Amino acid sequence: MMYRKVFLLAVLALIVSTLPLSAMAAPPQQGGGEDYVVQSGDTLAELADTFYGDGLAYPAIVEATNQMAATDSSYAVITDPGSIRVGQKLYIPSGEEAAAILAGGTSVTSVEPAMTDVAPVPETAYGPPIDPEKGYLVEEISDGLYWVTEGVYTLIFLTTGEGVIVVDAPPSIGENLLNAIAEVTDEPITHVIYSHSHADHIGAAGLYPADATYIAHTETAAQLDRSLNDPDRVMPYGAASGGAPVPLPSVTFDEKYTLEVGNQVLDLEYRGANHEPGNIYVYAPKQKVLMLVDIIFPGWSPFKDLALAEEIPGYLRAHDEALSFDFDTFIGGHLGRPGTREDVETQKEYIQDIQANAAQALQTVDFFAIAQDVGFANPWLLFDTYLDTVAQECADLTEPKWIDRLGGVDVFTFDHCWKIAESLRID
Repeated sequence: MMYRKVFLLAVLALIVSTLPLSAMAAPPQQGGGEDYVVQSGDTLAELADTFYGDGLAYPAIVEATNQMAATDSSYAVITDPGSIRVGQKLYIPSGEEAAAILAGGTSVTSVEPAMTDVAPVPETAYGPPIDPEKGYLVEEISDGLYWVTEGVYTLIFLTTGEGVIVVDAPPSIGENLLNAIAEVTDEPITHVIYSHSHADHIGAAGLYPADATYIAHTETAAQLDRSLNDPDRVMPYGAASGGAPVPLPSVTFDEKYTLEVGNQVLDLEYRGANHEPGNIYVYAPKQKVLMLVDIIFPGWSPFKDLALAEEIPGYLRAHDEALSFDFDTFIGGHLGRPGTREDVETQKEYIQDIQANAAQALQTVDFFAIAQDVGFANPWLLFDTYLDTVAQECADLTEPKWIDRLGGVDVFTFDHCWKIAESLRID
């Protein structure tokens, strides 16, 4: 049976809301396994801290509540952290249940399985378990290069003998970035690299020393300058992602930049717009580690709409560009494990199938047959119906091959098909 796109994966929607936890009613007894009604000012991140203590991330509340919502409409459906509203009912899982969810997506045993028409996630999609008491995992890849995750975002840092080089600062990890670094070294942070300008990846950079050297592509620096100094912004830069304004880069480059600190070398390259202008390749030649953010998602279908890519042809080319590097380990910026060359090749094949199936759908879906049913009076309705039909045909052709190979194929393939079909029409 074909799986339909029915809900947004909660595990990918971890952009932290920043409203204050004010006027919150007394919560149920810690340990959970109880209902909770959202009060004014509540955020998921702070509720998780209230119920479980510092360090336990809130995906457990998202997962458990959405499972309850699948069989009981009185519970909230959480599509993103900012979607909770005053008066909605959440399910707060017990500490044991929460730990099981965070350790690898284990279903909450006390509720019915959620969304039974959603495909199971392949075990290969999940990363190593994360200690809920810490709320993060830090591991050495090799030769002083470490990766860090809280289960949804990933980054790297290097010890050099003269200071730490860190790439990115996701607000969802927050203070645990400093904890992870302090766990393995007492070297100070001396260099910070921005992979690109998006606040969900760098919005916690204000935690790093102000006197560190901040490095980014010129496009990233320009975008940050506009974002940080725009008087018409409704919210400050980074606020909606749980972060805050960040230091502007003090060093910028156009095409290539080699950073040498102590015993470490990082090569930074820009090969054109992909996810957004300024998104760079970060390569550690000694360790054979490549970091490229928001393009490849090891073990998973990319986030919605090709991870909100701004330049579709560039996004597609980035798979081959990544494979041109001599790397063994890949860091994609998201989800709970590092990748390999095989992961990059696998996603390339998946995207190529979507391209081929989108092209076939554009050739076979009959626009005028749809127009006969919908009419021409409302052209937006007609084109929306046509484009959705093309995307669904593409998804129907794509999903059977991939449903057991990548996580979330049934959730986001329709969106990728829509995006690529449009690119084929207009780019």
